[in-house]
Amino acid sequence: MYRMLRAIYPSPRVRQVQFARWLLLVGLVLTACSGTKEPAPTIILGFSPPDMQYDFTSADSTWDTFITSGSEALFRVQNGALEGAVIADRGYIWSLANRRYSDSSIRAQVRQTQGSRGNGFGLLCRTDEAGNGYYFLISSAGQYAILKATPDAVDPHPLKVWTASEWLHTGSEANELEATCVNDYLVFFANGHFLAEVRDPTYTVGEPGVVLGAVEQTLWVRFDDIDLRQATIAGVTGR
Repeated sequence: MYRMLRAIYPSPRVRQVQFARWLLLVGLVLTACSGTKEPAPTIILGFSPPDMQYDFTSADSTWDTFITSGSEALFRVQNGALEGAVIADRGYIWSLANRRYSDSSIRAQVRQTQGSRGNGFGLLCRTDEAGNGYYFLISSAGQYAILKATPDAVDPHPLKVWTASEWLHTGSEANELEATCVNDYLVFFANGHFLAEVRDPTYTVGEPGVVLGAVEQTLWVRFDDIDLRQATIAGVTGR
């Protein structure tokens, strides 16, 4: 199934996002300020057993696979993973699981296999077919962000600005990412470590997904071992 781009060059089937050079600049600045560790989450979450698990050992999957017009971007199941690619400076592309959730968690192994440092890629929560929803992103240079894409804005709005983290593996090393949306609470983990939490009431239901956007060079990213779970708020930490 085709998914539109949020892209630098608009067309009738393309939406803008000005993220590429800005991501690189902010990443370089914030790397110098990475000494302060993020606090622990304030909310205790509860999870069901995995509702769906995807290891992509066969080409059969509910996830979107496609090649865009002009072959500027694609998603495909290849060599035991969901693989995405997009040429440089065309914004974000995404693949959705085609399962709707309200309160849920998505976890995946994510690895950039080709492309320059500073690309953005990661997980989606409560997303619709037009790409509106919550973006939980990392860069290959070791930063993360939580963004919100809405129909009335061409650029996703930062709920958590790009920030350096010592917990993120850089370059072509794999990262295990987990994004959870419960009520208005959004929380992001990487490699078992807390990155950030925010609150936003805009979206209450939608699809989980994966996303990527490239700078300078064509980007290839592999998404594997994806788990989808129901999530609840079990309590507060007292922080």
